[in-house]
Amino acid sequence: MVSYNTAELRKQNRNRVFRYIYSSETPVSKQDVARSLSLSLPTVGQNLRELLDTGLLELQGTFDSTGGRKPKAIGITANYRYAVGIMISSRHIHITCIDLRAHQVCSKAVVKPFVAGGDYGKELSQILEGFLDENGIDRTRLLGVGIALPGIPDEETGSIRLSHAVTPRSIEIAELKKYIPYPCFIENDANAGGVAEWWNNSENATMVYLCVQKGVGGAVLLNDSTYMYTHPHSGEFGHMCIVPGGRPCGCGKRGCLEAYCSTARFSDDLGITREDFFSSMEAGNKDFKELWDDYLKYLAIGIYNIHTVLDCDIVLGGVLAQYIEPYMDDLRRKISEVSAFPTDASYLRFSKYRKWTSCVGVALHFISDFIDTI
Repeated sequence: MVSYNTAELRKQNRNRVFRYIYSSETPVSKQDVARSLSLSLPTVGQNLRELLDTGLLELQGTFDSTGGRKPKAIGITANYRYAVGIMISSRHIHITCIDLRAHQVCSKAVVKPFVAGGDYGKELSQILEGFLDENGIDRTRLLGVGIALPGIPDEETGSIRLSHAVTPRSIEIAELKKYIPYPCFIENDANAGGVAEWWNNSENATMVYLCVQKGVGGAVLLNDSTYMYTHPHSGEFGHMCIVPGGRPCGCGKRGCLEAYCSTARFSDDLGITREDFFSSMEAGNKDFKELWDDYLKYLAIGIYNIHTVLDCDIVLGGVLAQYIEPYMDDLRRKISEVSAFPTDASYLRFSKYRKWTSCVGVALHFISDFIDTI
């Protein structure tokens, strides 16, 4: 039987009260908290006073009275703390700042080809500091900076094994952190994206995040946590073989999902931008329409395979999520056509944050840790 001393119990109650208010999308009253958590009104009142005094909570108006004084509406002070998330890809740096509520306060994309060594770490820090200055972010409220990238950090060796879509294939963790004067956390981009999507849909204890961009990856969130197992390859959906002996993949094999569903198929491979591809296709380019139909066919096979194994919601994110929404009915229809079971593929939905998902997810590392300390 677990026993708590008075100080521990008070801290536990304070955290419960804060988390309850945090989980509510709208302000709550003291009575709401007491009733929902089965705590006495004096206990709730004491905790609310402490949290209001620190500034973590704020009064946000009043509720209608049912007799007597109007109950006060209490909510989270979203700008009490911030966290920054950075996504590094082969050609760009995406950076976003979120508040305690995981709302994007400001975001920016910078064209910056990735290189290992040299001045890359210093230039990354300069971009970060310029971003903070441009947006007037109070550094005293900054919890930390998360960095997401297509690779697997290995704290034991101090290096990051990068995706084949990025050259060179490895970088030292210290190189990225060296010039950043804030707490820093590094994570795989797909895992970070999965955390961001789960954070906003925590009623789904199990879900899959499928990240589709130049590389195709993902994350499995099983019973509220990222599933990694022995080797950190869980969620590498891009290297699931869907056509044995098919198109060559950057990994050196053939027939991988990534070989058929990389966004490079309708941009880099054609020597045009993604925007040009879709505008030309909508203008009647038949070759582009055929390519897109082929693309959706194989994406549908990949999504169906994932769902057949895990039977859970699938969130589609990454760069592709910016463009595919008008074609969602087509994609769901193709999934239904290859499915062995009756389905309307309603289990598939879009990422909330689109191309910023990994940035938000890696920043949430600091928000989560901070909430644990309350």
